[in-house]
Amino acid sequence: MSHGEWYLNFDGRQTAEENMAADSALLADCEQGLIPPTVRFYGWSEPAITLGYSQKAEAELDHDRCRELAIPVVRRPTGGRALLHYNELTYAVVAPVTRAPFNRGLKATFEAISEALLSGLKGLGVRGDLNTRRQRPASEFKRSPACFASLNHCEITVDGKKLVGSAQKRTSKAFLQHGSVIIESDHELFTSLLQFDGEQQRSETRHRLMEATTSLNRVCGRALTLEEVYAALQEGFQKALGGVWLPAERSHPPATSGKVHVS
Repeated sequence: MSHGEWYLNFDGRQTAEENMAADSALLADCEQGLIPPTVRFYGWSEPAITLGYSQKAEAELDHDRCRELAIPVVRRPTGGRALLHYNELTYAVVAPVTRAPFNRGLKATFEAISEALLSGLKGLGVRGDLNTRRQRPASEFKRSPACFASLNHCEITVDGKKLVGSAQKRTSKAFLQHGSVIIESDHELFTSLLQFDGEQQRSETRHRLMEATTSLNRVCGRALTLEEVYAALQEGFQKALGGVWLPAERSHPPATSGKVHVS
């Protein structure tokens, strides 16, 4: 589809702060022209919650429960609501907004990256679909702090169930899009970490998540490894986006400023 140089990096499993700090640093480096377009894949060393950049943690999370289970909580540079990360492969793409095909705007960028994800999923024998419907109104879901409870334009579904959720931050010079490719879900743990008006609402949200989402293990009927999913996805990105792919010259150091941590 496009031509030119790409960096490709697989960071393995890292902490939540390391992962969000690395994504933010990639966007900053791309804005300054220090790196070419880059695709980064990574996993999570422990279960962790990420919140959208403007989401109110005190209104959405059960902090006592998070502390009890030692679940880290960090803030994403992108928007959206709460996500539980653990048994997933996460991808991050940064590129200048002038780079084709991303220069045609936010929707075109989502579509191009979704096509790369679909190409990679085919390597695992997964026939996904690109959601082309408008986002469902929040009123359909009542109140839910859970990001995967909704379905947005250009996200990946299998048999109508959400498999890959993505979010994007776009500046005047560059963009960051990252998202979760779910290998296995834990809706029981996730909903136990969120605030609800009562146990009925918690139960309804858990049921909705189970009905509206799926995982690679469920679709493939077997347990997949992080490395296996990465191998398929990186091949899909290379096929769909074209160009020359090189290993990233450096990895960003772990976060030490605490800026991404939510206390």
